[in-house]
Amino acid sequence: MNAPAYRINGTPAARDAFYALACDPSRSIAVEACAGAGKTWMLVSRILRALLDGCAPQDILAITFTKKAAGEMRDRLNTELRRWAGLTDEALAGELRARGLDAADAIRRAPDARSLHVRLMAQGRVVQVRTFH
Repeated sequence: MNAPAYRINGTPAARDAFYALACDPSRSIAVEACAGAGKTWMLVSRILRALLDGCAPQDILAITFTKKAAGEMRDRLNTELRRWAGLTDEALAGELRARGLDAADAIRRAPDARSLHVRLMAQGRVVQVRTFH
């Protein structure tokens, strides 16, 4: 028998419900998952949501165990920001829904998400992704 893939406080949950909570930067979370389960995607998504909610990039610190993992997280964050800048409203709303926003909020916030990369570059400050070492 397979265990449920997603749990919230030990209770089986749907993927959408899990990511709505896990990607919400106003919540504190702990995620346990094996390699390749999507932890980096979820962490980058939390950072994107925090930036979209107005958090200054220099106020975000992500800490990981290896330089390779830190570089991967940095690359994914920058890739997503650049990719979002070129998406249609519909496609961008889909990306925001995958990161826990409801449909109406995703559509309303798509223009802000699209301009996020340009705004961050103009500030000249970056999200800090570091290692323990």
